[in-house]
Amino acid sequence: MATADLFADPTNIVTGLSTLATSGDVMFLVLMGVLVFAMQLGFALLEGGQVRKKNVNNVMMKNMADWLIGAVSWLFIGGVLSVSLIPADFFSWWGQIFTTNFADNGIELASWFFGLVFAATAATIVSGGVAERIKFKSYLLMSIVITAILYPLFVYLGPWGSGMIPFNDYAGSFIVHGLGGFLALGAIVALGPRIGKFVNKKPISIPGHNIPMSVFGAFVLAIGWYGFNVGSSLALGDISGLVCATTTLAMAGGGIGALLASKDDVLFTANGIVAGLVAICSGTDVVSPIGALIIGLVAGIQVPIVYKIVEKMGLDDVCGVIPVHGTAGILGGILTGIFGMVALGGAGGVSLVNQLIAAGLTVVYGTGLGFGLGKLVGGFTGGLRVTEEEEKMGLDLAEHKLPAYPDE
Repeated sequence: MATADLFADPTNIVTGLSTLATSGDVMFLVLMGVLVFAMQLGFALLEGGQVRKKNVNNVMMKNMADWLIGAVSWLFIGGVLSVSLIPADFFSWWGQIFTTNFADNGIELASWFFGLVFAATAATIVSGGVAERIKFKSYLLMSIVITAILYPLFVYLGPWGSGMIPFNDYAGSFIVHGLGGFLALGAIVALGPRIGKFVNKKPISIPGHNIPMSVFGAFVLAIGWYGFNVGSSLALGDISGLVCATTTLAMAGGGIGALLASKDDVLFTANGIVAGLVAICSGTDVVSPIGALIIGLVAGIQVPIVYKIVEKMGLDDVCGVIPVHGTAGILGGILTGIFGMVALGGAGGVSLVNQLIAAGLTVVYGTGLGFGLGKLVGGFTGGLRVTEEEEKMGLDLAEHKLPAYPDE
């Protein structure tokens, strides 16, 4: 539009500004989505470092598959299911994706992309818990069901969808991380522990092959988390410096808490950083910077404690996703109901009762369906886990015929 035409009619100015605002929102969603997409690299590194060298390629393959499968299942089913249960809405969307007819600079597709990166994150969390013994084809089926049905249905129940259960979860402590962590718990129970993990019911340490890789992964995740939390405003005009600050301080609190509770353990500290970030997702927009620091500190402290409790229960959570995502997400959501109170410096408008209801729902929904899905998939694939011989060989060779570190 020429400058003369723009000023010839006041409505042209309004239209131009509206188009500019929409374009800015599209760019914002895409850029924030790309940051969250980069978290897949973080998960690959964090998980890859915590497994033995004979299983590294398998972990990397599962992370790639989560994204590839997630993109397709979110396109055809998950994206619509997260906001509607009406069949007509599915048919309308399916008809639209065979065209290029998307208004407002394709903002609907930008929103779809931003939703996709969250869905892929929820699925990837499960990968770390079931590492080193699950069949690859079994995992693929689980990933499809999670991104197409289980995750989007949980989104629909909460404030991002129908609002049926009105809890506060700005960036997904419950919806993404809590759900992913407790889906992993259910799947871990269905799958059973690795060979040699428990002797006479006592846990045996099985160290990962590359702790620096895991630390790199934690930092990549931390960088991507700014897209996760800041991007959850969903519009450039609603972007918040408070969200950036609370994200940063919860990260610091998580790392410090885990460092102190674990007595300087490098891996627990790296996972504590992630746990702090998980915990702040729920209330990053409504708690004060000091509140965020405390939330992160609590989330970090509980990581080594819960990890050891899980082991004592006879559960083999390879990458610690239950304390890092499951319980950290639940605690963060509940603490949002406390530190979100005006009396404690919060913005208000958060119900502790609703946060507690959401916590209970997340645990029951995630654990129950994670276990049920594991058993169902195992029935379809002739068993959920690889054979004893394949597990001892390592899944890089058994499943992919390619070692991560060929012997020289």
